[in-house]
Amino acid sequence: MSTAGPVPLNVATWGAAGGPVCVCLHGITANSSSWNRLGPRLAELGFRVLAPELRGHGESPKTADGYDTETLLADLAAVVPAQPDVLIGHSFGGYLAQEGVLRGVFRPRALILEDPVTHQPDREVPTAMLAYDRAHLPRDIEGTLALNPHWTRLDAAGKVLSLEQVNWDGARMAFAGNAPWDLRGAAARVADAVPTRWVLPGESRFVPASDVAALRAAVGAESVVVVPHAGHSIHRDDLDRFVDVVTSLHDPRSRS
Repeated sequence: MSTAGPVPLNVATWGAAGGPVCVCLHGITANSSSWNRLGPRLAELGFRVLAPELRGHGESPKTADGYDTETLLADLAAVVPAQPDVLIGHSFGGYLAQEGVLRGVFRPRALILEDPVTHQPDREVPTAMLAYDRAHLPRDIEGTLALNPHWTRLDAAGKVLSLEQVNWDGARMAFAGNAPWDLRGAAARVADAVPTRWVLPGESRFVPASDVAALRAAVGAESVVVVPHAGHSIHRDDLDRFVDVVTSLHDPRSRS
């Protein structure tokens, strides 16, 4: 573990205090603007939505170290409740959500893992992925929309902002520095600990078809939701479908 202690993360919020709490964990190089449409939609339904920005991302501190899993989880634990009604983890945020549940850092009433990076075989793969993204992802709205035709301009603007804000060295230390990991065998433990939905695109780089079959066998077919036309960011590609998954696990009108 790093000698660095928790840092004060920036947290975006939507909804009134007192509602059921939904915590949203973004993916690598992203920021809280990833949730700029989901947050308000869930708030309209009665949720209090909290979207922390990982260290090195968004407006959170850009530190020289502290990107190991334990410290990243400690950062999150300092700014969001340990027992939210819903915990959503997207991509690398899905890795952190699973680790948080398995380590007892988070004890949500419901868990949604959106195309989570459950398996990272080595450090070379994530290093290469980040290098490609840094060199090739567009830094303008039109280019981002061309790559993501189901997104809105608000989605694209948020992505452009996140790429401007991210500390690439910090992102590499988080995404590659913690590798390798493999949480595929822990799926049943996660599902036993908390009602969970794995929400996946039709073709996932992180949860390939062979892993989907094994996942269904481990946790039950009803726990795996595949949205065939969506890409990696299902909550941006099909907001309505994603909201349906959230509310099927936790009705914000009920606190029971």
